[in-house]
Amino acid sequence: MKNLNLRWSDLDPNFHLRHSSYYDLAAQERIDILHQYGITIEMMKAENVGPVLFKEQCEFKREIHLNSRIHIVTKLLKMKKDASFWIIQHEFLSEEDKLHALIKVEGSWIDTVKRKLARPAPEAIQSGLEGFPKTEDFEYL
Repeated sequence: MKNLNLRWSDLDPNFHLRHSSYYDLAAQERIDILHQYGITIEMMKAENVGPVLFKEQCEFKREIHLNSRIHIVTKLLKMKKDASFWIIQHEFLSEEDKLHALIKVEGSWIDTVKRKLARPAPEAIQSGLEGFPKTEDFEYL
């Protein structure tokens, strides 16, 4: 769980969080959590892999304003056993745990040298994603 620090530049003309800010905040949170589980930028460079997204979808439930106290909860929803494909879910929640937005991203790993999907994912990524927080209904694909 991470508390969000919203900035004036994150707002739209209606004074609530603009749609693209949700995606930016979720992307930063994903990178931060991957790092916590050993999937660092340095490791990705050494393994010649990087994350690639196929689909990114947001359901907007309630407005978020500049002074809103919101936290984000990021968990793994689904994953192939070899970590070559995954779905990560981000929940934007109020202090009262009311859902304001739900983002799901589907992705994989690309070999940055061959420019092809990395299947299976390198061992360091597999072990990192095994430790990643999982939803209650997490499933292997």
